[in-house]
Amino acid sequence: MERIVRILNQSALVTREYTDNKTGTKRTINSVTLRLTDGTDTFLGEITGERAVNCPKLDPQHLYKVQCSMVVREWNSQQTGEHMQATTIYVDKINLI
Repeated sequence: MERIVRILNQSALVTREYTDNKTGTKRTINSVTLRLTDGTDTFLGEITGERAVNCPKLDPQHLYKVQCSMVVREWNSQQTGEHMQATTIYVDKINLI
């Protein structure tokens, strides 16, 4: 997905640990969350990894072209047993216009 957007909000860098379910190895993920709008829709986009660590403070006064990918994650709730889904939007590229 590619959109022309304005940045409404940018989180600080967040570092969190998780355990890889396949290997049992503890890992760390870095992320910055952006609240973006294209004038019609507002959505959250996440920058991860080294790009998050090196992400500058983006100016909400400017327009940006973003390329995003969407990933759907599925799981069964441990509390209810219900099948759940969540869509995460990852910001792959972001450039000033």
